Amino acid sequence: MHLVVCLKQIMDPELPPGDFRVDTQKKEAVRGSANLVISVFDENALEVALQLRDAAGGGKITALCVGPESAVDALRKAISMRADEAIRVREEEFPALDAYGTARLLAAALRKLEPADLVFCGREAGDWHGAIVGGLLAGELERPFVSLVAGAKRAGDAFVLRRQTDEGWETVECAGPAVISVTNDDANQPRIPKVKDNMMAFRRQIPAWGAAELGVQASEMNGPNAALEFASLGIPKSERQCQVIGGESVEEKAARLAQKLADLHVL
Repeated sequence: MHLVVCLKQIMDPELPPGDFRVDTQKKEAVRGSANLVISVFDENALEVALQLRDAAGGGKITALCVGPESAVDALRKAISMRADEAIRVREEEFPALDAYGTARLLAAALRKLEPADLVFCGREAGDWHGAIVGGLLAGELERPFVSLVAGAKRAGDAFVLRRQTDEGWETVECAGPAVISVTNDDANQPRIPKVKDNMMAFRRQIPAWGAAELGVQASEMNGPNAALEFASLGIPKSERQCQVIGGESVEEKAARLAQKLADLHVL
């Protein structure tokens, strides 16, 4: 059984809002002093894959990430949590990737890997919250897609998936190969790696694949061929104005306030 977990490295969502900055020209967040972490739902996906392998009594887990060189740290974290292999797709060769381009890159990497029985994605990325890469990846691979999965078990050649719905919980049986997106649940909180596993992961060499290794053209993944157009990025600004309503009495102040609100078409 081969399980592949797609990870994304993001800025720590716990960064204080006052420290958050964006580059309006590059249309991206400025890292500044923020730590880089694995997107939380991707950690849930990795934990579900680890639990599935443990319950099945064996199998191989490969962590896959489209990211810059710093993403090696995220992949080493996956190794320390007991993923077997980790591969980085060199994001620097594919600037300005949108969700569709990312899904196509992941699909190209998956075709190069040993065939996967189940591909795991997080429910959504913890930075952009698009929640579409998993579905796009399934479409690119022409595989079944099950969303909002909280747990998975092996049942012969199929997988039994526990998923969350608006009405409650449901169980879905899905034949592999398939793609799933994983949501958070009390039962899939990420495990804490042991010290020896952290040391082992630190020594691991993480291979990196680019356009040449994947057999794709960078221009096909972004730029004028991007499926989505990113118009602008900025931090919302709020303005407040304060006006003192005067008067000789409470009744007079109330009347003036009511008239002011009427003039503003609030009343």
